[in-house]
Amino acid sequence: MVILVAQFILANFCFAQGLTPNDPFYYRQWYLSRLNMPDIWVQNLKHKNTIIAVIDSGIDISHPDLHDNVWVNQAEIDGDGIDNDKNGYIDDINGWDFIADDNNPAPDYALDCLETNSCEKEAIYHGTLVAGVAAAIGNNTIGIAGIAWQSTKIMPLRVLDEYGTGTIPDVVEAINYAIDKKADILNMSFVSIPYDGDFANAINRAYNAGLIIVASAGNEEFIWEIREKQHDVVQIAYPINLDLEKRYPVCYDGNTGANMVIGVGATDEDDKLAYYSNYGSSCLDIVAPGSNFYGLQVVNPAVPGLSEFYGGDYSGTSLAAPVVSGIAALIKSTYPELTNIEIRDFILKNTRNIDSQNLTMKGKIGKGMIDPLKIFNVIKSLSASNQLIKGASSTVYYLADNGKRYVFPDEKVYVNWFGTFKDIKIVDDSVLASLPLAGLVTYRPGSLLKIQSDPRVYVVAIGAKLRWIKDVNFLTRYYGPYWQTQVNDISESFFISYSVGEPLETVYNFDPFAEQLNAPTIESTMSLK
Repeated sequence: MVILVAQFILANFCFAQGLTPNDPFYYRQWYLSRLNMPDIWVQNLKHKNTIIAVIDSGIDISHPDLHDNVWVNQAEIDGDGIDNDKNGYIDDINGWDFIADDNNPAPDYALDCLETNSCEKEAIYHGTLVAGVAAAIGNNTIGIAGIAWQSTKIMPLRVLDEYGTGTIPDVVEAINYAIDKKADILNMSFVSIPYDGDFANAINRAYNAGLIIVASAGNEEFIWEIREKQHDVVQIAYPINLDLEKRYPVCYDGNTGANMVIGVGATDEDDKLAYYSNYGSSCLDIVAPGSNFYGLQVVNPAVPGLSEFYGGDYSGTSLAAPVVSGIAALIKSTYPELTNIEIRDFILKNTRNIDSQNLTMKGKIGKGMIDPLKIFNVIKSLSASNQLIKGASSTVYYLADNGKRYVFPDEKVYVNWFGTFKDIKIVDDSVLASLPLAGLVTYRPGSLLKIQSDPRVYVVAIGAKLRWIKDVNFLTRYYGPYWQTQVNDISESFFISYSVGEPLETVYNFDPFAEQLNAPTIESTMSLK
């Protein structure tokens, strides 16, 4: 059975200054001010609760700084012993334990496991710590603040045991569960070495179902080496070049090359790639802070050593991943109409360049450092409807509410809508590239068109639909005796932007100007998708 290993590293504490909300340990979360999170939180980004499925070692769902942000399965009745939502899991109120096959997704371990070395404390903490980075409750006068504490629910899915290991079948089942229960984001802070077809297929299903998939790049691995001069054998840790040695799920991108998984490496307080972080140009997409984190721990008064709700300082790509998952959750909650692909692209195309701090790693740390403030500023500045934008070239685009840009194929179509040129917003080409390119802007309803290879005249209806005018009286009634001067010739290639509706048999079954009034904007006319 393939083994999965959850990884993080206990490191020395480094004090960081920062603005302090009313969470008493916020001052120990150096990365939040570095990412300008207060500037984002102040915008009250709370529109739709998003769900992050944390596939990990289990989560202490009773933790006081996490409990209210734990996902609740509203389709299930607690404690009735019935599979109310018929998903194959009985009483799965807060997720599932796929190792023990029960409805308690908290870490599972023997009470004397630490004394007998039959478990590892870091493995027990792992899932709770990861969940806290993403969504610990902020501004509640206790503990810390998670990245997305205002608008996120954590779905706990336990697949890693008290040693931090697990099996592929359990992970596949957990992914299927997250898809079925409509999670928005998958966070997987673990690595597995061999490629597995079932695992890859599960990732593909999640991606196609619209989930944003985030995975840690993995930490250094220990290798035994012989030191010839000393004539002894030592254990040396090396981070992995993922271009040469693949790790999964971070390297699952599908047969088509689609970037299904956002692979996350970790940086330190100096914006340098952390000494332990795996790297590479093929699997690592972005980096985020992951060093010296103070966070949530599992508490069990019956177990010596599990007595503190908070602690640290932890480091690892396991912690960098939920930073990205939290940012993705904030974007999704604020702009729920954006797809997983669009959110991924906004994240990856609006980073902060840290090449100067990583000269030997240029090209091997993805697109750069995640920059949430830049991401939100770009989305916000481009979210207004009926907005005209252009980059360095002369091409003008219509920016729709769905965050996509539609190109005006020529000046005639532009003037058909606006009569004359109006203010066009100039944006940086990098911003333009971050907006998905969709189709062509079509002529306004009521316009007359003729395809160059077709003698028939059409009128444009709402929804970019063409209706052939069979009765010439229709043309003279609505457009006058010189209607020919109002016909726009379009090419065969432009014709594919339209669909063909029923022909107009008489002058009475269609009013082109009423159609125009009912579709005053490009947005309402084209029914943009």
